[in-house]
Amino acid sequence: MANWVPFVFLSLFSIFALSLIVMKNRQISGRIILFWLFISGLAYVFEYVIFVLFNSYTYHPHILSNNYNDSVLGSISSQALSVPVAITYIVLYRLPAWRIAVIIGIFYLIETWFTHTNLYEHHWWESYYTTFFLIISVILAKTWWRFLEESNNHYVHFITLFFALSTISLSFAWILSSLLKLYIIPLNHFSNPVKDLIAGNAMYIWFTTYFYSLVIFFRNGDWKYTLWSILFLLTVEVFMTQEGVLLLNNPAMIGVLPLFHLFMISAGSHYYQRYFDTYSEMQQKGLSSK
Repeated sequence: MANWVPFVFLSLFSIFALSLIVMKNRQISGRIILFWLFISGLAYVFEYVIFVLFNSYTYHPHILSNNYNDSVLGSISSQALSVPVAITYIVLYRLPAWRIAVIIGIFYLIETWFTHTNLYEHHWWESYYTTFFLIISVILAKTWWRFLEESNNHYVHFITLFFALSTISLSFAWILSSLLKLYIIPLNHFSNPVKDLIAGNAMYIWFTTYFYSLVIFFRNGDWKYTLWSILFLLTVEVFMTQEGVLLLNNPAMIGVLPLFHLFMISAGSHYYQRYFDTYSEMQQKGLSSK
């Protein structure tokens, strides 16, 4: 069996499961998708630390020609789809402890099988680490879902938005930077050039995502703030280019990131305004309740 088959199967199964969950809970579909993206965003931070910075393990889906990008694709399959969708299902349906244990046990068996068939390679990581962190993730996810249901605290909503957006922005930025090479932001720390540019690009994209979140949450629909944010980020990028921090495929590529910022803010604003209260709406509700 080709290496890519289990990865594609698990990814498609996760997408199907998420679609089913959303269709069966249409009244809260927006919150479910945001929550799934939020969990994925947290998983990306976790993966950045243990997988990118500390070389915990390697995936071998054998889909992309570059070994490191191939491993990153396997990581995305796990951290953006399989694990976050499972956690979303657990939290949404308030599964009892024994069913949670079964799901975590299934992940343990899958990981064990992957390592024995060379689909996945441990360096210093152990399968029981995965089990431990899955248990912690479920506990934290249940707590955060309760915050979203019961609390109108704008900090909770803003943090949720930030991590949800970061899932999308990091995924697309990886395609633009690492796969298409339209731009690169090397960290100049790792010997592997692909790993180095992924590490540097992720740090910058988290920085830009913070600005997306500010505009969407606090100034939703106000194009002045959108344009000022894009102009500010463009100024930063021009400076980075002049200093050799941001490297472009050709000079015309200086327009790629501003267009990316515009897309992220526009799409995020549309989605968030449709399903959630922005900061100003929270304030108005708070005043009317007094």
